[in-house]
Amino acid sequence: MGNYYLTRDYKFKHINDAGSKARLDIEQIMDNMNIHSAGEPHTISKNKISHFIRTLLIVMRILTRVSKNDILIIQYPTKYYEMACFFAHLRRCHVITFIHDLGCFRQKHHSISQEINRLNKSDALICCNPVIENWIRTNGYTGYNKKEVLVSLHAFDLLSKSKCPKRKKTWPTKRVVYAGQLARRKNSFLYEFGKQIHNFTVNVYGKGFDQSNAANPEKFVLKGFMQPNTLISCAEGDFGLVWDGDSIDCCNGNWGEYLLVNTPHKVSLYIRCGLPIIIWRKAAMAGFIEENGIGLCIDSLREINDIYKNLTQAEYHTMCDNVKHISELMSEGHYFSKAVSKSILRIQQI
Repeated sequence: MGNYYLTRDYKFKHINDAGSKARLDIEQIMDNMNIHSAGEPHTISKNKISHFIRTLLIVMRILTRVSKNDILIIQYPTKYYEMACFFAHLRRCHVITFIHDLGCFRQKHHSISQEINRLNKSDALICCNPVIENWIRTNGYTGYNKKEVLVSLHAFDLLSKSKCPKRKKTWPTKRVVYAGQLARRKNSFLYEFGKQIHNFTVNVYGKGFDQSNAANPEKFVLKGFMQPNTLISCAEGDFGLVWDGDSIDCCNGNWGEYLLVNTPHKVSLYIRCGLPIIIWRKAAMAGFIEENGIGLCIDSLREINDIYKNLTQAEYHTMCDNVKHISELMSEGHYFSKAVSKSILRIQQI
């Protein structure tokens, strides 16, 4: 009996995206756990034809690599997912699916029933957080063997050798970090946010923010796009902000409402930067932030002014210490290795 994972062919233009970083880190963690690739190591394609061929070949290799009672771990979504599950079960191999994203939410690629039917091809699921785990269970997931094996990840690991600045020595810089994809359709709140900023500025890391069209543009400092390893070592600020959508008073629209169930990669990136987090109180990750004492949950961005007025140095230092502890766990691949080990054990007990 062996444990394997389905590797991936990555598109060259997306290889430096946050999503690719998360998938590559998980592959590295599995390598470290002696979970082997069901085929060749991951590849990178520069055009659609090579990507199509390589992806299909990766899935076809399942037929020659796995056998009875083996376990195959698949990162979802992926092309030919149902085919991969079919081939694995044809070889009497168990499938564990790790869910990064669901197409029925933000991008509406599938209906809810279509998504659940696809996921029911898997023997077990690793969900990003308890909120989405409960949502999947409530909407009818039973699993291939009807055993309803669901495990929560809680937070993405982020592997990097970079060291973050010591935040306790610089508090308060009165600067908040906002990083990520800055397209207006996702972050239009930024253009009104400046009206509510009184005693701090926002350091913006990424591409796509048109500072000239923002209210009170002097409240924003554009830092440009940085790879995670670089950002970890040089991000300037006191907090990392997790917020999406159109409004400063809630996270709304397709992108904002997705925070109700999603685990944004930027949460882990901020933690690895040594930054306590400010997040919408209704976000799925708010519970993780509160339980671990690594940030503050707010209902509106207007509250950040009061944070700088009222938060004591001792309170900030405690958050920084807690962030450092969680960051160390993430740097070791703690969360995924724990979740996949638990999933394998439950599969073996079926």
